[in-house]
Amino acid sequence: MSSKVFRRSLLLVFIWMIIHCSWAAIVGLRDFKGNADVAIVLGNTVYRHGGLSPWLKGRVDAALTLYRNKQVGKIMVSGGTGDSGYPEGDAMRNYLLQQGVPAGDVYTDNEGANSYLTAKNFITLNQTCHFRSAVVVSSWFHVLRCKYIVKKLGFENVEGDHSRSYFGKDVLYVMREFPAFYKYMLVY
Repeated sequence: MSSKVFRRSLLLVFIWMIIHCSWAAIVGLRDFKGNADVAIVLGNTVYRHGGLSPWLKGRVDAALTLYRNKQVGKIMVSGGTGDSGYPEGDAMRNYLLQQGVPAGDVYTDNEGANSYLTAKNFITLNQTCHFRSAVVVSSWFHVLRCKYIVKKLGFENVEGDHSRSYFGKDVLYVMREFPAFYKYMLVY
């Protein structure tokens, strides 16, 4: 391959990445205005004592706002067990219970170690709950991929909402979403 073809290929990939990241931002920063049966909150870092990291608290608070506004009737919290050893689903559930959400309105998934597993576990839960609509709640840069994988696994009526907490590292994470989205297209 000549250096000219290589440079043009890199330029095309860069342009594609910019377009994709812009698309992810447009989709991910859109506030959910409707109603859904359930909010699906995707996990993130939990501290050893079970406290939520600021980026996870932002996600859970966004779902809590939807719940309090009666835009969703139930909340599914999903995550794995990270380096702290504390299950993310349990930590999110505990936080929601402390905020006054009744235990019967919270579904806990501690096997959702990535977006695909969360979506898969939601599909399994839905076999007994029969939700007609859902809203995935995550950090803004992550919403596009989360909606995509839930739809790909067969649940069509899914929207998105986002944490209202923003961090400088979000710029790096939106760039990480570029290869991650296409990996999900090809692998799952």
